[in-house]
Amino acid sequence: MRSELSNKHFHREVDMYEPLLRLFNKIEITVAEVPFFGKYIDLLFASQTLLSLYAVETKLRDWRSAFKQAALNQIAAQRSYIAVPRTLAMRLFNSEKELFLRYDVGLIAVSENANILLPATRNGCFSLRHYRVLKHTLNKVKTQKPKRIGVVADAISKRKKTLVVLQTWASEGKRTL
Repeated sequence: MRSELSNKHFHREVDMYEPLLRLFNKIEITVAEVPFFGKYIDLLFASQTLLSLYAVETKLRDWRSAFKQAALNQIAAQRSYIAVPRTLAMRLFNSEKELFLRYDVGLIAVSENANILLPATRNGCFSLRHYRVLKHTLNKVKTQKPKRIGVVADAISKRKKTLVVLQTWASEGKRTL
């Protein structure tokens, strides 16, 4: 059996969702692929009242694009993270820690389990107007039943709370509802 600190090989970003769902299991609402100003927030965790929003961007390799997206997500989410495979996360922790701290972006290492290496801090970029746009989107889907789509369906079935899937990549490469 592998230890919690071992590295698991992921083939797709959504393969990292299950450990991330376990990491944030105390937060009531989770939404995947949330549309936000022409981009998509990979995972958004929210309190039932939608007063606390945590954005998570997942990447297998291209951590810089995840970092840019996480920094952008800070205009509507109180805390923003990137989640990458453990080996890459450890390398980033050792070489790019100051960058993460300077921009208030958190770092999560993902393997069989997910662990926060650098906690995201409440940032100064937060915009009430952008938060309201995101909150409006979440309110629209809050009562929807989860869709069962591929690997996300497996993560949903192992979760005790609601996971609403707005959009996820289908096998044919198109976005679906």
